[in-house]
Amino acid sequence: MTTPVVFIVSQPRAGSTLLQTMLSGHDDVHAPGEAWLMLPLVHAIAGSRRDVRSPYDQCLADDAVGEFVRGNLNGGWSELQAEIGRAATRIYEAARARAGAKTLIDKTPRYYWIIEDLLSLIPDCKIIVLRRNPLAVLSSIMETWTRRTRVGFLKDYRGDLLEAPARIAAAMAIQDERIYSLRYEDLVHDPASHLAEMQSFIGLRPVEGLQHYGTATHRAYGDPQGVHQRDAAQVDSVQKYLDRAAARATDWRLMDDYRRHLGPGLLKRLGYDDDELKRHLDAVRPTGTLLAPTLSSQIRPRPAEPRRSVIRLRRMAADAVTQWGKVA
Repeated sequence: MTTPVVFIVSQPRAGSTLLQTMLSGHDDVHAPGEAWLMLPLVHAIAGSRRDVRSPYDQCLADDAVGEFVRGNLNGGWSELQAEIGRAATRIYEAARARAGAKTLIDKTPRYYWIIEDLLSLIPDCKIIVLRRNPLAVLSSIMETWTRRTRVGFLKDYRGDLLEAPARIAAAMAIQDERIYSLRYEDLVHDPASHLAEMQSFIGLRPVEGLQHYGTATHRAYGDPQGVHQRDAAQVDSVQKYLDRAAARATDWRLMDDYRRHLGPGLLKRLGYDDDELKRHLDAVRPTGTLLAPTLSSQIRPRPAEPRRSVIRLRRMAADAVTQWGKVA
């Protein structure tokens, strides 16, 4: 049977917009973009234990809701969760029916926070877990969303960089037929076969040629650049992060620090080899990397002005040495 709701989950900048765009070429699919619908619904339950911030006291709210649930619902928390799941299902069904499609795809990368909740709240859903070389993800985040002249410019992406990889690896280990795991690199190297597998996974009638998507739909959320500049998946995107690492000492240092932070074990669970990533980085290492600021200095909240000045000077010095090395 055709699955009514499919979630695409990944780190941001991991190719989820590309995958959504290709699948949306199927006549039976409606892919409206990133809904973010399930995050506030899931976090309405015990938000304080999920480190959710709110303008009111989240701990008091959780306690009050818990008291109401225990005193007024025969099924307790299970009944509340079931009702939230049914409400979300009705919302998705209304959107799907309006579009006249058999399947709705909600591509919200940051559902990596709530993968198990999705399986519990919407039992007939399916989840495509997309992962990409984390160093390429970091490179794309820096290139697309940040101003690298700012100190602490990665602080807004702490969860995407430090939490998401482990959560995605944990989802890959779940023995559940509703989860389909895919590497971005495999998708762009052989899109036809993987798209065929995903259509079978979702329960769609097989359609060929989805990898040639033509003009991508512009959406408020998602990839603002790459997917609109091409009309099909591009293999050269796989190694682009190395070009950026070679060009800037700071970028190289941040990628190497990120590789070290994730460690060989987690990288292996994600499908990547730490030794291979290290060899690739070492092969393009520019001069000045020892002077460049560290990942920890850029991912923490912005420090006091004197500390910012020191880091800014280190970045300027590292990049100047890189340029001097090229001239020499």
